[in-house]
Amino acid sequence: FPGNTARALPAAVDIQPACLGLYCGRTVLSVNGSVETYGDCGVCPRGQRTDDNKICRECMGSPDRYDWLYLGFMAMLPLVLHWFFIEWYSGKKSSSAVLQHLTALLECSVAAVVTLLLSDPVGSLHIRSCRVKKLSDWYTMLYNPSPDYVTTVHCTHEAVYPL
Repeated sequence: FPGNTARALPAAVDIQPACLGLYCGRTVLSVNGSVETYGDCGVCPRGQRTDDNKICRECMGSPDRYDWLYLGFMAMLPLVLHWFFIEWYSGKKSSSAVLQHLTALLECSVAAVVTLLLSDPVGSLHIRSCRVKKLSDWYTMLYNPSPDYVTTVHCTHEAVYPL
């Protein structure tokens, strides 16, 4: 309008639509100083979960006592099953059964150590963990959003990594 003072127009802001569902998030593509560039909404990569702003962030916590008990149970389950079936099929006590028990113990122990060494962070026996925040963290597949009630956006991932 004539006579109005010139006003600066606001700069164009890149507003991205919010991610749908509880577990969909945007991955961080690049970091330039304090500016992060994000990808499209989708499933977070392994070892990451969404924060309050729906951004996929790396899990940096360590497992607590009950997490260690669960992981220990899951690591010992194959060993106990090996031993059970060795006893089941060996029949009477034999010297080969003792050797098979020791071999099963060695096999499961080596498998556990190699798994820890190959997991992120690679080459370390350290385990990073995502904390459980709510019950739905265990059942992420039930919380995939259906924006049009027909198409389902699959954002299922391990929210309670590595459990």
